[in-house]
Amino acid sequence: MSIQEQLARLEQNNYEPVELLFVLPRDGYPIITRCRSCGRQVAHRMGDIGWGCPCVANPNSSAGKLPGATKKKNLLIDSSSPALVWWDVEANNPQDLNTVTLLANRVCAWVCPNCGHHFTASVRSITQCLECPECDARKREGRARERAIQKVTPITSVPELLEAWNDEADPNLIMVGDCRLRKLKCPEGHHPRVTPSLYLYSGCPSCRSARTRTEGNRPKLASELPEIAGQWHPSRNGKWTPENVGPDSKRLVWWQAKCCGHEWQEEVRQRNKRPRYLCPECHTILDSLAWLDPGMAAEWSPENPATAWQVRPTGATGFMPVWVCAVEPLHQWKASLASRYAGSDCPECRLVGKSKIELEHFEAAREQFGSARSGPKLMDSAFTQRSQWTVDILVEASGVKLAIEYDGSYWHSPEAKNLIDLAKSRDLMAAGYLVVRLRENGLPTLGIIDPRYLELQVYSVAPRPKSTMAEISQWVTSRAQKKSKRF
Repeated sequence: MSIQEQLARLEQNNYEPVELLFVLPRDGYPIITRCRSCGRQVAHRMGDIGWGCPCVANPNSSAGKLPGATKKKNLLIDSSSPALVWWDVEANNPQDLNTVTLLANRVCAWVCPNCGHHFTASVRSITQCLECPECDARKREGRARERAIQKVTPITSVPELLEAWNDEADPNLIMVGDCRLRKLKCPEGHHPRVTPSLYLYSGCPSCRSARTRTEGNRPKLASELPEIAGQWHPSRNGKWTPENVGPDSKRLVWWQAKCCGHEWQEEVRQRNKRPRYLCPECHTILDSLAWLDPGMAAEWSPENPATAWQVRPTGATGFMPVWVCAVEPLHQWKASLASRYAGSDCPECRLVGKSKIELEHFEAAREQFGSARSGPKLMDSAFTQRSQWTVDILVEASGVKLAIEYDGSYWHSPEAKNLIDLAKSRDLMAAGYLVVRLRENGLPTLGIIDPRYLELQVYSVAPRPKSTMAEISQWVTSRAQKKSKRF
């Protein structure tokens, strides 16, 4: 491979050479490369460079996934697969049903509930295509007989086809089994070109597509992949929108990157495949830190070799990221993405213990509710922004899970902290907690409208922790009474 070809491939995949390039003696000869985003140096073969650096490859989408969820085997016995009805209890080992997964290649015994035929097949083949060999053979024989009849049956003998016939050919001379495309006209006015047999059994393809679109049960790009849908070109895709195109569509459409205005064409289904670039020109990635956690991204230092749009919240980097405190920009520190995602904050702003006002509210909560915890770390599979959150005051009594947050005006005034407060509140509510935020005077409301959320204004110069906790207790009690009346 020539030097020019090497440079072109390196440039295309966001790499630069570390050493002087030379004509490679063979395709598998490695060269030392450096990623322009994270600075990682690796010995790469030319064939491997196209996979991209792990820091920006972003192979897996986090859409619909929960960071705290544990990976579980997709067992056949725990599924709702109709293959369970076909399981041959007498012929199979009882242990197999408790251990086999839906896509296992293990060969097991099955019995057809329709004809009673016993046969063996892999679990994967049955769960993906539920067919009995005997029933399938009879169906094939039936279809063969039907095709033979169609080859000698003219169009005029089938009223449905004769009514839709719009072809120049004589319908008396054309058979139902004719394999050539013919012009037809459906009652809705569509003019499909299909084989007569296909129209007879499947109807008009345009009508089928319209029914599928109106049923509304197909996945939409707008709801499945909102980040990608946000890059849909506003004027170059005609009638097609993220609301009527699915995430697996093969349609070639126009995209526009908001970061630099770059426009390009790409199939919809390719956008969510490796390397999953948000913008191929800027090499920003999907599911980035800036998209998933803008509050944390606001503290990402511009000194880092990559932007917050080029790293993932839980991804690995070839450098130790630098962070700038949103409360006090003079505070800068280094911490890995993993530690920030686990809940760490600015080490200089982190006080030892609690403020006096917050401790007073904690004591009032313990007195009001009988028991309370100060500063526990919570983890739940419902959390989508962070793997864990630290709660100022937690009350768990009489079946109620109540999280009380005290938001001081100094620490919570920056916009980045408001974003974090908003994400934290939503995560806690999704995990089943009632959330109360005590916002000091001067802080803007978070604007959360939810029956599980209460926001109270407090004053640091005149705190009233006991009356505040009494008001919270009354709110919790009224919620419980309303809930009991509904049932």
